[in-house]
Amino acid sequence: MSFKAVVASSAVQLSASEERVMNVLMGDEMSGITAAEVAERAKTHESTVVRLAKKLGYRGYPELRGDLRRDEEPTEASGTVMRAESGYDLSAFISDEIRALKRLPHFVPQEDLEAAARTLHETRTVYLFSSNDERPTLDLLARRLRRLGLTTVTLAGIPKDLAERFVSFDEHSTLISLALREAPRQLATLTAEATRRGGKSIVISDVPGYRFRPSPDHLIAARRGDDTEYRTQLIPMALAYALQLAIFHLDPVRYQAARDSIDDLTRLFGGTDEIPLRP
Repeated sequence: MSFKAVVASSAVQLSASEERVMNVLMGDEMSGITAAEVAERAKTHESTVVRLAKKLGYRGYPELRGDLRRDEEPTEASGTVMRAESGYDLSAFISDEIRALKRLPHFVPQEDLEAAARTLHETRTVYLFSSNDERPTLDLLARRLRRLGLTTVTLAGIPKDLAERFVSFDEHSTLISLALREAPRQLATLTAEATRRGGKSIVISDVPGYRFRPSPDHLIAARRGDDTEYRTQLIPMALAYALQLAIFHLDPVRYQAARDSIDDLTRLFGGTDEIPLRP
């Protein structure tokens, strides 16, 4: 099993020093350094590194380092990799997704979801950012928010395009970033700049227990399916719908009016076959 997969399946609470160790271990090419070197980089004691390893279920740091090596090994292209162990038949696949959905409330307390919803309820413009692999979830989330009448701006990864779209971010804005499997390269810079400009930030991740630096105002982290090689975007997509519902119920009159206005405009623009006429 890889180290990232172990972290993704863990919901342990970490101390401040253990968080620093985790940040070091999540860096690139870490399997070659000793526990003492990890401790030095994290500005803590070697015993903290060993304690974190045992918290994550390892017998010690050497066993953890073995999983770090697995993360760094190139993945061989093979048609048998996807769900080779968990089962590729429909029944096994659906069972895994159902288990992931059922444990979603364990990872994301309702109060955390509602706190993020309140931030979006009070914002003027929502900026959305992800890697290309996560674009389907990002597009779904953007549309769910637009259905409430919220203004959204989807950020591109190319530095010049990113700058042009983000330049209008201010204290009335909120940044939502997706960090599935690993954080996008520009995430830390964007989060820091959002804070500097007086706005808010939300990160949706699939690695519970990992602490992003700088910290976003809201972190929504839920583990996806059990298969470490094949994880669908069903869980983050479910979170997109849950977030929309939480926002709507903060002011049903306002958001229903926005939905009705969208329907009226749709008919005005020729979508009469799509939406029934309201009495």
